[in-house]
Amino acid sequence: MKKSLTTLLLIALLVALIIGCSDLGVPIGSVRKEDENVNVTASGETPAPAAEEGAEMSDSPFPLEDDTVMSISQEQGFTKEFRREADLDGNGIDDEIILKTRVNPNGDEVSSYLLLVNDEEISYEGQRIDPRFHLTDIDPEDGYREIAVSEEGPSSDNLTVFYRYKETELTVLGEIQGFLGTFPDSDIKGEVNIQGDGTVKTKTRGQMLQTWFYDDVYQLNDKDVLVKIEKELYPFETEVTILKELKTRKSREDASPSYTYKPGEKATLMETDEKEWVSIRNRDGVISWFQVENHMEIMGQDSDGYSMDFFEGLNMAD
Repeated sequence: MKKSLTTLLLIALLVALIIGCSDLGVPIGSVRKEDENVNVTASGETPAPAAEEGAEMSDSPFPLEDDTVMSISQEQGFTKEFRREADLDGNGIDDEIILKTRVNPNGDEVSSYLLLVNDEEISYEGQRIDPRFHLTDIDPEDGYREIAVSEEGPSSDNLTVFYRYKETELTVLGEIQGFLGTFPDSDIKGEVNIQGDGTVKTKTRGQMLQTWFYDDVYQLNDKDVLVKIEKELYPFETEVTILKELKTRKSREDASPSYTYKPGEKATLMETDEKEWVSIRNRDGVISWFQVENHMEIMGQDSDGYSMDFFEGLNMAD
């Protein structure tokens, strides 16, 4: 009996010793669950790797395109430099592109820049320039890539300048209205759209009677010039109320009298050539025309007047 009790006590001590050295249910020598996948978060997702000690962090205020690098300029008279390398002329050799900025003395907006490609340079002055230049490919078949620089201008007068580097010479392809890419500190995209077929689409600010914008297209010709594809007429589609009597004619070619509008009538300004003619439609659907001089003076009336004298509902924003 004593021998049996002794044996039971020895077994109990052995079990206690095993429990003290290991968790129940975990074989001795196995990795615990809390030790596995130590780089997995509580949500089960692997966290982003931490930055290496001493790694350089960008201090650029702009989301730079591709491999563009921004730095503080060490050259007197300039504030920042934007650099990148790319093959612009299709010869298989990267060209060095540098855009050096100057700011408005009364603020921090970029007011001018010096663009350099290898040893060639062009200077430019504007307002609210975005120094994040873009590389474009207007015509993939010509073997060249362009540099495009946009600005917002004094009053949302967006403008983009396209440059070409060809046979070691840097030239201006053209200036068009509209902004390329996203506006600084914004997710809003500009109006300029590279079609990839030799054309560029944008929106141009019209001058006829009011402040308005119309779709515009430019074609890159064989002389390395962006040429506007002129349209005979541009859609106006502006609802107005007549303020003073307005006489109209049957067409641009036919001067025969057509409908005469009276004060208080509703009408729609339909189309314009953006030069001297505007078509107008009355409530009955009759379309007629009137002539304009200097974009604002209404011609052929019993009394002179400007667009705001004849029409209510125009956009006269600066």
